[in-house]
Amino acid sequence: MLLRTLLISCFLILPGCVASEQNPGDQNYVVTADSLWDTPEESLLEKGLEPLSGEVITNLITNKTIVGEYISTPTIPIDDRATRWMEYYLADGTSKYRSCESLNTNTRWNCSAKLNGHWKIFDNKLCLKYRNSKSYTHCVRVYLDGEEYLFVATTTKAAGYVRGIVRKAMDGFVEEPPFNS
Repeated sequence: MLLRTLLISCFLILPGCVASEQNPGDQNYVVTADSLWDTPEESLLEKGLEPLSGEVITNLITNKTIVGEYISTPTIPIDDRATRWMEYYLADGTSKYRSCESLNTNTRWNCSAKLNGHWKIFDNKLCLKYRNSKSYTHCVRVYLDGEEYLFVATTTKAAGYVRGIVRKAMDGFVEEPPFNS
């Protein structure tokens, strides 16, 4: 219960997306989404972070809408655009995914990606499949650093890199702007 309360609190007080101007070697350096671009999983392990267990992941996401942002990796660059995603994970193993993209924060969001899928925990990874796929093709390890919840790609061309950062988790299916536009 304490871990669940801690994680929910972390979702509610996550820092903004403004890049830190501090030096990463500085003890007071603040990790933000922008500072994690091109971050390999080894860097998370060196910071002492451990991937969450499948049981913890399941408890965190079941019957919740998770909202986050994608970030760049060397193999999947996100240059000059913002990409947001949300996914609702139902207890029966199905999911509802939405994704929105903007060339910059001052333009309209394109929210054309709307997929229904399935989720399952395999080897302490959150694995997803969409459309009529017969296999789970998107698997991620999940980390929590006390401030941000990180999804690390493990089966995509960005394998081993932080790929998504959760900004909030809400009970039930919540489709707020820009996803409901």
